[in-house]
Amino acid sequence: MNSSADLLNQLHDIYQPAAVPFWPPAPGWWIITVLLLSVIGWGLRHYYRSQVFKRIALQELKQVHENYQRHNNQSQLAMELSNLLRRVALVKYPHRPVSNLIRFAWLQFLDDTGKTQAFTEGPGQVLCTAPYQKSSQLDAEALLEVVKQWIKRQ
Repeated sequence: MNSSADLLNQLHDIYQPAAVPFWPPAPGWWIITVLLLSVIGWGLRHYYRSQVFKRIALQELKQVHENYQRHNNQSQLAMELSNLLRRVALVKYPHRPVSNLIRFAWLQFLDDTGKTQAFTEGPGQVLCTAPYQKSSQLDAEALLEVVKQWIKRQ
């Protein structure tokens, strides 16, 4: 018995392993982090690049508005707004026959893509007639707002 008691005395206590440290993370977490940041960066870059035309169009709209305030030419305003809308539509919808649309079809396209009725039934109706008339009565501020909202919805 003495020998088994000696053997028991030679045993040591059970040691708990050290806690797994939080830092540095395992290589798999580094890979996941890099991939996640890459996807987020790509998404932000794609979003930013897709919105560039919108910022440029809104700047041009501001210039058209300032030009109208200086010269107060309503037919010129309608023509410049129609041209701006058509250029934005060509950028946003390159696979649709935007350049061929005229009169009511053009206004209907603007309503459909802008989810509004402001072009066929509202202040946007003058885009079909005002550029070709010497003097026209149009609500310039309402027309500018309709165009601005359409651009923002694209």
